[in-house]
Amino acid sequence: TEILSLLSDYGIRATFFVSGDFIKRHPGAVTEIADSGHETGSLFYYYFDLTDARYAADSDFIVKGLARNEDEYFRTTGRELSLYWHAPYYFVNSSIIDTAANMNYTYIGRDIITLDSKSDRDTSSGTSQFYKPSAQLLESISALKKPGSIIPVTIGKPENGREDYLFQCVEILINNLIASGYEIVPVSAQIDIAK
Repeated sequence: TEILSLLSDYGIRATFFVSGDFIKRHPGAVTEIADSGHETGSLFYYYFDLTDARYAADSDFIVKGLARNEDEYFRTTGRELSLYWHAPYYFVNSSIIDTAANMNYTYIGRDIITLDSKSDRDTSSGTSQFYKPSAQLLESISALKKPGSIIPVTIGKPENGREDYLFQCVEILINNLIASGYEIVPVSAQIDIAK
């Protein structure tokens, strides 16, 4: 709600990506996103690494996962998902992208890796080495941004937690981007500009 309110205050229309798990656990939040007029794409139905060899994420599985996410979103909001998507963790291969493209989905990557979900407290997976406080994340984004950049911001708090979160600093990020002469637009506008 705070993020949606902030975007409204700045007159920004953005793109949100939601997974089936998120839709089922937070139907009110998903409805609020849909009602706010933002673009909503698919984050697939299940949230795991689709390229992990331990799982059989073949073409049939990709089709069913995207279709099931569409159904869950429509059941919850009465609206259609846009045909933009990205895989959990952005992990894909050409087969996954081709299968989704055959369903008229456009895969959305990102050129800036924020690592905003990495925790300094998560020592079990060894990812704590990638942790940066949000102030450093903002500096990194400022240094890496360029026209057409897609800056992913994870909204929510992961299990192992952090001291602070990038989504809590979105207003600073917005002000930095505006001060640098950038306009913040949804993915569909980025695609139109690129044509």
